[in-house]
Amino acid sequence: MQKTNFIDCFLPCENINATEVVVEQLRASKAVQHIYLMVTEEFAETHQVPENCTFVVIDYLLSKATMLAMADKTDADNALFYMKTQPLTLGYMAVERLLRVATDSDAAMVYSDHYEKRCENKCEERRNHPVIDYQLGSIRDDFDFGSVVLINAKMLKAYARQERAEEETETYKYAGWYDLRLFLSRQGEIVHLDEYLYTEEETDLRKSGEKQFDYVNPRNREVQIEMERAATAHLRALNALIDTTGYVKPDFEEQSFTVEASVIIPVFNREKTIRDAVESALSQETKFPFNVIVVDNHSTDGTTKIIEALQESPLPTSPHRGGALIHIIPERRDLGIGGCWNRAINDDHCGRFAVQLDSDDLYSSPHTLQKIVDAFHEQKAAMIVGSYRMCDFELNTLPPGLIDHREWTDENGANNALRINGLGAPRAFFTPLARQIKFPNTSYGEDYAMGLAFSRRYRIGRIYDELYLCRRWGGNSDAALSIERVNANNLYKDRLRTIEIIARQQLAKGDLNITDDNSLQRFFIRQLEKWSDADKRFRDLHDVQTRPLVENGALADWQLQYNPSRIVSTGAKIDQKTISERPCFLCAKNRPKEQITKELNGGYELLVNPFPILPVHFTIPSTEHEPQRILPHIGDMYQLLEDYPELMVFYNGPKCGASAPDHMHFQAGTNNVLPLQQAWGRIGRSAEIITGIDDNNTIAVIREYPCPAFLIHSTNKEEGTKLFKQLYELLPLQTDDEEPMMNIIAWRNEAETLLIVFPRRKHRPECYYGTRVDGRESRNRQFLISPGSIDMAGLVITPREEDFRKLTPEIMQDILDEICITKEQTT
Repeated sequence: MQKTNFIDCFLPCENINATEVVVEQLRASKAVQHIYLMVTEEFAETHQVPENCTFVVIDYLLSKATMLAMADKTDADNALFYMKTQPLTLGYMAVERLLRVATDSDAAMVYSDHYEKRCENKCEERRNHPVIDYQLGSIRDDFDFGSVVLINAKMLKAYARQERAEEETETYKYAGWYDLRLFLSRQGEIVHLDEYLYTEEETDLRKSGEKQFDYVNPRNREVQIEMERAATAHLRALNALIDTTGYVKPDFEEQSFTVEASVIIPVFNREKTIRDAVESALSQETKFPFNVIVVDNHSTDGTTKIIEALQESPLPTSPHRGGALIHIIPERRDLGIGGCWNRAINDDHCGRFAVQLDSDDLYSSPHTLQKIVDAFHEQKAAMIVGSYRMCDFELNTLPPGLIDHREWTDENGANNALRINGLGAPRAFFTPLARQIKFPNTSYGEDYAMGLAFSRRYRIGRIYDELYLCRRWGGNSDAALSIERVNANNLYKDRLRTIEIIARQQLAKGDLNITDDNSLQRFFIRQLEKWSDADKRFRDLHDVQTRPLVENGALADWQLQYNPSRIVSTGAKIDQKTISERPCFLCAKNRPKEQITKELNGGYELLVNPFPILPVHFTIPSTEHEPQRILPHIGDMYQLLEDYPELMVFYNGPKCGASAPDHMHFQAGTNNVLPLQQAWGRIGRSAEIITGIDDNNTIAVIREYPCPAFLIHSTNKEEGTKLFKQLYELLPLQTDDEEPMMNIIAWRNEAETLLIVFPRRKHRPECYYGTRVDGRESRNRQFLISPGSIDMAGLVITPREEDFRKLTPEIMQDILDEICITKEQTT
């Protein structure tokens, strides 16, 4: 026979008569085993226990002690917990239905939709109150389960055992229920039953717009501290806790901008407020240039005309007051607020920092923008959130007054952000990161999504002074939302939290790909967005043909790349006459207008190479027009790797593959794609140390490689530079040359730098010119191959298809033997 399941019921009691209404309904169910009334000690001493009930003395209804008392008292299969003291009307066979669903689903907890009875202006009304599904991200402490839940008793007792077994455990006065349901969510499924099973009385009749700030009310601070502790423990148990000590510091100089900051105002049909908002932004007084970008989302009232009139108005003339007004009407008609933000931050006019101003609101002083930008630099933050005051249209303060989100801490703010429903205002973003992360194209929660994503790897700074006036009026989009709209909003934010928790779990396990999350990659992507020709060549690079040179032997790791676009470099003339007659393409004045730059330390600039060999390929020219010489700049090469350890940096000597020998430059690109690097575990073991400063800073010779090379192994720039200069003095100098011929490739290996020097004795092989230099049949034809550092590292570039098809390992080895020094010369 099937086992009969029972329920023990727990409900608070402040008034015997009111509670008796609920008790009678529970007594009528054969599924109910015990009824426990949770009361204060004073109540228990002064009141008689109703028939078939038992008093349970508690301190606070939602405390941990109360949860443990429920676990101790129940000996049924499930515990029904009612969390209100108002009368409750159960639906027909509601208790049995809850029990059936709990049994069939083996749920950790079951909850359902319900009706609510409201009494306004002496009129009683029953309304539907649907609730939403629970998910991984439903960790906000105000999740609406309704007032009735059915808890799996085994899991309830497991919670009690766990809490009592821990040596140090929180004694929550307010967060006990919250802590329990988070525990239940980790143990099993929390099931939402889409059925209306009871009617509860609704006593909080405030509009949605008046409730949304309850959690930041200072009177609730003690409650919020407990909730934060419980949420943090839950995230730790999920392995989704962010360690803020590992935050990445943003590089504010990673890209160039025409202005330092942009105030972003998305707007649709705000003819009553848009003028005030724009004038508030334009009146900012700053030490830097800024502008105001209004994204007018196809307004149909007078908003557009007001913005156009403001554009035609004279702007403030002081150099530190006011900025240009940019009016954007998107081409698309499917943009939400987030989409409007994306349109603004990706516009060329957008500044280094993008600062929020809603079309209903105002900055509280002309110094708001300056304070925000200062905070970015002072706090080394990638996002800044300020404080705002709630006010009416006449700027009179409304409860709860100043919203400063002091619950935020540097240590745990990123974790607590998953519990609360918002981060505050005004919000400001470091533009390159905002472009990378991108706003979701919604009109609710788009800012919260950005805050969660930013806080995963970057610090969010706070300003607790009033910066912003949030004007509440009947036209606010969140002034009075229906329960359906509230549910849709909450479901979406819970979904954002679910996505973020999963991302953080992956980050903790090392499974989340964060290689694109660096300043160089963002610079690279931005350049391709702005330069279609370069973008096409990089896209074409994905489809270039490659093939192994040979399956076995010394050149077994080597690859050929058929890359027609490299004919420009491979075929470059570098004689003195040609160079003197052409403008230097690495000098700023001669570059394409589409090419953007990133300033680097040491007098260099970072450029995307428009004729790439590597998936990410940079050219790093000196800001001065000076000849290609390595000795004065070897320290700069080491510094580049210290600043950007994700790179592989290489140098082609003036007669060793450099197509601009008149202008000092390095090149850099994707790490660990060259055959030399991929086979380094084997090749590196063959290196024979010949001298050094100590065991960790040495010069070694690599003879077991198709072209002899030297390895400089160093732990810092200073030691590496010393060793290179020592090697430099020993390299052969050709007649009329300014420096020994060489190619260099270097990369970081954890805390060490590996620098490979390929000494040369010839610029190009004779087969480049089609010249026969010996009697071998293989050398009777031309091979348009002009080796540089990348070729020496095993990726041979062939701009002609015929060479790609016909090059053999024997011919390639002949080429290397001809242009490189001999093994005997390495001794």
